[in-house]
Amino acid sequence: MAAFMHAGPRGLMSSTVSSSRSASTARLLAPKSFTSGTPLALRSKASSASPTAAKQQPRARCVAVAARSSRGGGSPDIQERVLAAVPYLLPLLDSFGYGRFLFYQYPIIRSFISPLAPLLGVYSSVPFAPLLCFFAVYLGIVQNQQWSRFVRFNGMQAMLLDILLILPRLAEQVFSTPTGGWGLQAYITAQNTIWVFIAVCVVYGVVSSLLGQAARIPLVADAAEQQMR
Repeated sequence: MAAFMHAGPRGLMSSTVSSSRSASTARLLAPKSFTSGTPLALRSKASSASPTAAKQQPRARCVAVAARSSRGGGSPDIQERVLAAVPYLLPLLDSFGYGRFLFYQYPIIRSFISPLAPLLGVYSSVPFAPLLCFFAVYLGIVQNQQWSRFVRFNGMQAMLLDILLILPRLAEQVFSTPTGGWGLQAYITAQNTIWVFIAVCVVYGVVSSLLGQAARIPLVADAAEQQMR
């Protein structure tokens, strides 16, 4: 109190001016974050979080793409569906010889498959046509990596169905064809069963392929899976 009275009004004014100058200097030297109203800690946290979020967005997109690819890339388009159904004509054309008794007994079946008669005529008359078509399916579809797995799997199933037809042909070459009695009846029944089995498998494969669905044919689906690995 005594010092205050000794300094007088002039000393009080000089101390006030010096304190205001110190405050203005402190404001000029202070960080912008303190003067702007946003704490520096919050700003640094936001700036450090934004690069992390930016890195997480491409990573999330990569995970989504990988999930779509693991599901097979979605439904096949029209071109893939038609291409997956075409190879099933190969076992169907090769099986017509087994249905000759069935066609004779049931003319309605013969009339139902009559639209395929011109194709069957060309297929039977051209030399090495079955062998050429077989390798065309194998090299052009099954081994062609530009096609999707859906197309190549159906092509592999059609080829395996066609290979199954070799077994009864070999049996016919080893054993003589019966001429009568129960042997002939068993032979006719076996021939009809082979054609019906192939025809049902072909219809199932073609319809499933055109619908874009996975067809799993008995006796050949597991073998086709093994070949696709």
